[in-house]
Amino acid sequence: MDNNSGKGGSTHASWTSAMSSFMLSHLANVVAGGTRTSSGFKAVHLNACARAVNERFNSTLTVEQIKNHLKTWQRKFSKINRLRKVSYAGWDEKNFIITLDDEHYNGYIEDHKADADYFNKPLAHYGNNLYV
Repeated sequence: MDNNSGKGGSTHASWTSAMSSFMLSHLANVVAGGTRTSSGFKAVHLNACARAVNERFNSTLTVEQIKNHLKTWQRKFSKINRLRKVSYAGWDEKNFIITLDDEHYNGYIEDHKADADYFNKPLAHYGNNLYV
């Protein structure tokens, strides 16, 4: 895993789907336990999350890498919530899928190629959404 800390600070971390899921679940449990996170997670929660992920996956992730990965997922969740409002889009609540029929999908993706991965397939980790 490419996530060692050097003199210049933390380096790029390689995240597996299982690691992302574990991190998101850990932080969702913090929220479910009553911790208010309207201004973000406190250092104590991020430190605990880093320790838990590192113990579970025998990794050496830093708190900064946890924060950065959380920001990545926050951006994805925001995008998903925006895409759910696209004209003619449907929402499969059970499977977390934004649906678009072929005609509307092709028309939309023509102008928004980067959004293709968000339609008509299950959205990874969306059920762990923290809305933070």
